[in-house]
Amino acid sequence: MGLLFASHRRSTELSKSLFSVKELFLVAFFVVIGLQVVPTWADLFMALLLCVILLPFNFASFYLMGRLFGLRNRTSIRTSLALSNFSEFALIVVAVGAGNGLFEESWLTVTALAVAIGMIISSLANAYSLQIVARLDEILLDENEAKLRPPDRAIDTGDAEVVVLGMGRIGRGAYERLVDTGGLSVIGVDNDHLVVEELKREEFNVLEGDATDHEFWHRLVVGGTARTVILAMAIHDSNTFAFEQLRIAGFDGAIAAVVQRQDQADRFIRAGVHTVVNIYSGSGAEVADAAMQLPSNRRADGDADHAEG
Repeated sequence: MGLLFASHRRSTELSKSLFSVKELFLVAFFVVIGLQVVPTWADLFMALLLCVILLPFNFASFYLMGRLFGLRNRTSIRTSLALSNFSEFALIVVAVGAGNGLFEESWLTVTALAVAIGMIISSLANAYSLQIVARLDEILLDENEAKLRPPDRAIDTGDAEVVVLGMGRIGRGAYERLVDTGGLSVIGVDNDHLVVEELKREEFNVLEGDATDHEFWHRLVVGGTARTVILAMAIHDSNTFAFEQLRIAGFDGAIAAVVQRQDQADRFIRAGVHTVVNIYSGSGAEVADAAMQLPSNRRADGDADHAEG
């Protein structure tokens, strides 16, 4: 049924509506299995044995598959960590097999324990995924850049003098001003594929990348000519994260950032950001200045017309 409705224009709404029902059925399925039999120590031992043997095999399989399809070491490792646990669908397969006499009923309990233990192990591993990735990346063979998928290759800023992170309205405005007025070489970075494609059609020098992802910073190669970075992302936490990564990378150029509140500006200044601009601070003053420049006889003429009416 899902395949039949997948191409419908309202399939996303249907999926969201059914999500809570799906989760309820999943919980009920686990409860039903748990009520069938009390696990023994032998069941627990067998479940642990399955985890010890199969989880590393799953990890290695997903890692090799990722490399085969052109993913970097780091991407393949993180993907493998996320996918190596046993799926709850294994329970469904074993339940059907046990119901048709293909398995003994005890295997349903063993599988349920293995799934639960696998999820715990996966949660712990993903909590320390950055440390695990760093350790494994040191001992694995270097990847061939030419064989990597384009989205997984290094992000090179080239000979750009200024890097703008976030190409929304503010980032785009800064880009245009730096190019048109300052005559500088600028490159923009944004994580929205549609925005990047639109900017490329308008002949902007822009790259696709997520500055809030650790992997982006491992792929980023800042050219020696880049001396200024502008943090123009819409979310303050994203700009904060990017600033921290620039400091970790040892970037010694100028950093400018946009904020929406004064407390955000104060924190950035204390942290060492060279220039901070509050995008709302001057809005009221600009409106007032524009209003004062209006002809003074407009209000009088308007009142007179209203009185005549």
